[in-house]
Amino acid sequence: MYFDGNINMPLMTVADAIVSSLVANKCQHVFGIPGVQIYELMDAFYKRSDQITFISTRHEQGAAYMANGYSHITNDFGVAVVVPGPGLMNASAGIGTAYASTNSVLIISGQIAKHLIGYSTGALHEVDNHETLVQQVTKWSQVFDSPDNLQLDIKNTFDHLKSGITLPVEIEIPEDVLGQKVDFDIPPKTEKSFPKIDSNTLHTVIEKISQSERPLLWVGAGNNKGKQLIHTLAELIQSPVITTGNGKGMMDNDHDLYIGYPVNKCKDIDDLIKESDLIISIGTRLPEYKLHLMEDVIDIVSSKPNHYRQSNINNTSISGNPNNTLELIINSINKPKTNSFSKLEIQQVKKSRDLVLNSMEPQISFVKAISSVAPKDTILVEGVNQIGYVCRWAFPVHTHNGYITSSYFGNLGYAYPTALGAKVAAPDRPVICISGDGGFLYNSQEMNTAVNYGINVIAVVFNDQAYGNVHRDQIQKYDNRVIGSKLKNPDFVKLANSYGMHAVKVSTPEELKLELQKAINSRGPYLIEVTVGMMPSPW
Repeated sequence: MYFDGNINMPLMTVADAIVSSLVANKCQHVFGIPGVQIYELMDAFYKRSDQITFISTRHEQGAAYMANGYSHITNDFGVAVVVPGPGLMNASAGIGTAYASTNSVLIISGQIAKHLIGYSTGALHEVDNHETLVQQVTKWSQVFDSPDNLQLDIKNTFDHLKSGITLPVEIEIPEDVLGQKVDFDIPPKTEKSFPKIDSNTLHTVIEKISQSERPLLWVGAGNNKGKQLIHTLAELIQSPVITTGNGKGMMDNDHDLYIGYPVNKCKDIDDLIKESDLIISIGTRLPEYKLHLMEDVIDIVSSKPNHYRQSNINNTSISGNPNNTLELIINSINKPKTNSFSKLEIQQVKKSRDLVLNSMEPQISFVKAISSVAPKDTILVEGVNQIGYVCRWAFPVHTHNGYITSSYFGNLGYAYPTALGAKVAAPDRPVICISGDGGFLYNSQEMNTAVNYGINVIAVVFNDQAYGNVHRDQIQKYDNRVIGSKLKNPDFVKLANSYGMHAVKVSTPEELKLELQKAINSRGPYLIEVTVGMMPSPW
């Protein structure tokens, strides 16, 4: 038996020490696939299976995506476990998505035996300079090559996972090191930490906000306390609130000041941005395609300052715990602003936005069908597809973590396994995944994982028998020279049934609404295939 909490322990294996450290940090689920270089690690998970559940996925990419979805919902770290070489490479798209979305994911990779590393002997799963494979999409990576350094290696791992900006961390342990015995003190839970807020920069930020006449908040993902603070600040300075995709829900959608994700074809939203004399960006990168509309920007970030290549932007970046920064700003502003955007101006922007959205048929009718029956605590995972794009603008979100995108990574195939990870993190909340037929087949094998572990995600698959965006663009922009974009799909209903999942096929928004209500009331994984034709571009 192991006892957590900085207590001297009998000798244990390196693998046992790693798993015990996960338990000490309140990790309850890990996602992965077992393999020869991580047998010792799998045995350690088995010994702690009363405290931590290992969910065996059908592809390493799925494991990384699930860890990403889990992290997004818990506002803590998710874990993916893979073998080296092809296992880590397979997981890389999921790691990159977590990096783009600033989610905290710990990738635990095996390694070949220590004495073989660097000699190109052709060992199973060998890759030279293996630790560099995912360096561009991780915050930190480390090879645990010596039990003597394990105490420090574990400390550094959790420090990087929980300090400043949240990003993926990758560790890898040679197979022969995992089984070695070590005198290890299980550390207490590592708490989140942030850089100290610079008082001079804070003073500058407060002065800018106090002096601004038409401020605009631009909000990324955050936690429930952050949502409350954003409400308070927006009302105090009478600022409209624009959000990123992952920031949907950080402001109540029915609030007078809420604008939401900026609709591309809405000129009034662009005018609102352009007429603002100060953009206050909270926990996000401002989108490249809107920067030409901005002049003065404040970035409230957790650690790493944002840098903009446009010379027109006067940027002040303040690092630290964003919630603490917001509290200090709110407490320093003496009186509410009265000279900001008027309610009439904001209402006009909303009317223009809704007019544009309501013209996006047939997408908007399907989005309204989904939103009409989705409970307020629903988590919606937006895949890269025609309906997903419009969901980002039009689907109402009522909770701070109720909407998940792949951020700027924009990768097909991420949505369904990400939704599974989100559901594991929030088993009592409805989770709906919006996929296209092309993207869904990237990871449709994870329906097996959903059935095996009772992960009750509702997959809504819009089937246009094509990579829809590409197919339409080839027709419209390349004189109908169609290549590689038409698809011949399996029968999605039969495919889901073969895994033991309930599935139905519909073709209209009304039918989708009825079946989605049944799916929400059901107690098992569910797939709804929606047959559609080519749709007009929402861009």
